[in-house]
Order: sequence, then C-alpha cells, then structure tokens
Amino acid sequence: MLSRLIDQGVENRLLVVLVLLATVVGATLTVPSLNLDAFPDVTNVQVVVNTEAPGLAAEEVEQLITYPIEAVMYALPDVEEVRSISKTGLSVITVVFEEGTDIYFARQLVFERLQAAREQIPEGVGVPELGPNTSGLGQVFQYVLKTSDAERYDAMGLRSLNDWVVKLLLMPVEGITDVLSFGGDVLQYQVQIDPSQLLAYALTLNEVVEAIEANNRNAGGWYLDRGAEQLVVRGVGWVRSGAEGLRDIGNIPVKDVDGVVVRVRDLARVDFGPEIRQGAVTLTARDSNGNPQHAGEVVTGIVLKRLGANTKSTIDAVKDRLPIIQQALPEGVSLEPIYDQADLVAKAVATVTRALVEAFVLILIFLLLYFAFHSVGQALLIMLNVPLALIGGVGALFLSGQYLSVPGAIGFIALFGVAVLNGLVMVNAINQLLEGGQDPDQAVFEGALSRLRPVLMTASIAALGLIPMLLANGVGAEVRRPLATVVVGGLFSSTILTLFVLPAVYPVFSRSRMV
Repeated sequence: MLSRLIDQGVENRLLVVLVLLATVVGATLTVPSLNLDAFPDVTNVQVVVNTEAPGLAAEEVEQLITYPIEAVMYALPDVEEVRSISKTGLSVITVVFEEGTDIYFARQLVFERLQAAREQIPEGVGVPELGPNTSGLGQVFQYVLKTSDAERYDAMGLRSLNDWVVKLLLMPVEGITDVLSFGGDVLQYQVQIDPSQLLAYALTLNEVVEAIEANNRNAGGWYLDRGAEQLVVRGVGWVRSGAEGLRDIGNIPVKDVDGVVVRVRDLARVDFGPEIRQGAVTLTARDSNGNPQHAGEVVTGIVLKRLGANTKSTIDAVKDRLPIIQQALPEGVSLEPIYDQADLVAKAVATVTRALVEAFVLILIFLLLYFAFHSVGQALLIMLNVPLALIGGVGALFLSGQYLSVPGAIGFIALFGVAVLNGLVMVNAINQLLEGGQDPDQAVFEGALSRLRPVLMTASIAALGLIPMLLANGVGAEVRRPLATVVVGGLFSSTILTLFVLPAVYPVFSRSRMV
C-alpha cells in the first residue's frame, strides 16, 4: 500500500505540492492560536478551601473548622492528599487530586462535600469558601493606584476605589478568576459603643447588634389595585450609603424608656473607620536616572489568571481594559502597572525563536558544506524536512491544547536532527540509483521504496521511545509532555514528507542529475 502511495506521489507531483502548500498555510494560521507561556505550570490538581474565623486561636480553628472539613474530604474519589494549616483566625485546607482529574470536576466534588462539613461547624464561627481557581504562576499582572490629591483620596478612599471600581471592571476579562486587593484601609461603618451608656440604659451589646440588623432590611407588601393599574407596595428600610448612612444608623431605635426612644446615637459614636489590618504595602521605584523614589504606603491589586487560561491573551485583554478603567476613576486618581508577566513570556518566546533559528542555520551550513561539490538544490530539498517537522510539532501542540514554552523549543531542536537525517538517507539512495544509469522516474520510485523501511523504523523507534513522556502524569509531567508532543508530531509530518513529498519534488531540486 505504501509503495503504491509513493508511486502515485511521483506521478502526481502537482497534487502533492498543492497539498504541501495547503498544509503550510494551515499551520501558519494555527500559530497565533497557540498558548504561549514562559514555563509550563507544574502545579498539581488541587482545590483550596479557606475559612476566616476572626477572634479564634489556632487551636480552636483546628478543632472547630479544619478537622470537620478535612474529615469529609478523604471520602472523595481520586484524592491523593489532604493537608491543612490552622492559624489564628484562618483555616486553609488543600485537597490534592490525582493527575488528569478535571479541575472543575474536582472543585464540584469539594463544593458538594463542603455542604456536609458546614453542618458540623458551629454557627457564627466561620463559613468555608473555595479558593480561586488559579496556581502559583497565576499572578500575571499587578498594578498600583496613585493619586495627585492626597487630601481628597487617602488610603481608605483608594482602597474603596480598587474594591468597587477597578476590581469590578477587571473581573469580566476573559481568563481572570479573581483580583486581590492589598494595602490601604477597608472602609467600615463603625458603631463605637460607650459601655457607660449601656449600663445606664440597662442594655447589652447583643441587643444593640440585633436592633441594627433588624432595622437594615426591606420588606415587600405585594401590590394594590387602582383601576387598571397595580401599585407595588414596598417597605424601604435599608441603610443608605455615605454620610446619610451614618445618620440612618444613628437613628435606629434600640429601647423605649418611659416613653423616650433610646437610639443608637445615644449609646455610641457612629462614624467611618478602617478595618483592623495586619500589614501595609509600600512602594519604592527608581526614576529614569536610577535614583530610588519612595512612594510610601500604596494600594495595589494582583490579577489572578484562571488555571489553564492563555497567559498572553489574558494580559493583552487586561491592557485593553485599562483605558476604560482610567475613564471610570475620578480625576486625580491613576492606575499604573508595576508587574506584567507578558514581559517574561515575550522574553521566553524570543529565546525559543532564537534557539530555533540558530538550529536551523547550523543545519543549513552543514548541508551546504556537505553538498558544496554536488548540488545546492539537494541541500535545500533536505532542508524541506525542517519546516515540515515544525508544522507537525505546532499542529500537535495545537490539537493537544498544550503550551509552546521552553521545553517545546528543546523538542523542536531535537526534532530537526532526526528530520534532516531521514531526508539525507532518502536523497542519497536516489542519487546512487541515478549514478547507476537507471531511468530518473524509476530511480526516484525505487530509491524511495528501498528506504521506506529504514525511515519508518527510525521514526517509529524514536516516537515509541517518547510515548512514556507523552503519557506521563505526576509532578514534572507538564515539562516532559510538551517536549514529547513536539517530537512525536514532528516525526509524523517529517516522515510523511520524506516518504511521499520528497520523491515527488526531487526532480525540481535536482534537474542536473535527472538529465
């Protein structure tokens, strides 16, 4: 069967060339769709469960939160490990699944088991939540909010802008799973109770809290008919925002003493205040002259990329969104990027490109020297194996959804040597038959047929040797798999070229020998 295909390729050279050109065009159109990244993400399949428990010591967090959650996670399928950290006011449980488990399936399993764990956690202690769907390499973009009017926009104002303006405008960007805020003060409506007033009115702190909660809600009253119209009845009781909200809270009634209403403002001071924090963010940057400039305390944001998303596409989408965000920010406030993983990706891609070009040039020089006294055309003919091998490697990465990274570039360099070797064997066999005086077309056919088995065996053995890497799982598989994918895909395309395309185009590059 293969000999018949070789014979048909020799007889229908134009068709072979057209198919070759179509393949080249298809591969060229595929390149922009490849996932580009500096290095493969070697993070295993894991789901993180976070629980905040303000006021609890580490021992209490472990007993009341961490242990109940851990206990229900061991029953999940394909779980390799469950580990946890209990700190003062915080519980972090990490559930590690076997390689190959779909991350969304794993998150769904953990979410379902959390419902059972919540029943074992005392009410009011803490609510477990799934962590963001990201990894250690997910911090792809960082920015800082600056203001030219520090009196109008302090650390609390900048933090509010970041939480309620910038973050909400960034979240719809494709590839983003979360935006973290650091620095500044989180704005709170604070009711600072005076203990002496509580004693004077015989009230407890819980009674004040319950009164505020009960008076901060809306109620629906259905509707009233008025002729052909319906009037919706609503009871509006939500506390308003801003300074009006402070007045609303202060006017909430707590108790009636001898016909006199005791309100929150009679028991406490109601004002804006910062959330208790454990740290701050400061920034020092160098100017154009290299001198350090201290910006002091700032508000920053970290963009987390969704696991499996294209790093470069996500960052490009974030950059396209920045002008819209700047328009939404008030005058005097600006957003300035301070870290961009696209630079690392661009440098890695440049390194990959340079390595491929250098490998291509070295092969070309070697072949030109080797064929200096025979035929430059035949050197170019053998060089056709290199772009065809490149097409196969790119196609394999695209079909498997893997990233083009540094390990993939190493695979391309190793692939070029095997591709050139097969072409060299084929051309040498055809040349020997032509020197023996055979008919040119017959020499091409028999030369290709005589090297059919060696070429297939060489490619098959090389590909079979990489199958374990191609199907690898576990730690480090993300590094080995792209390399094997590139080599196996490139061997397939270069072998097709060597067996069918090279004999068909041989006369075009070796006219002097065909005469």
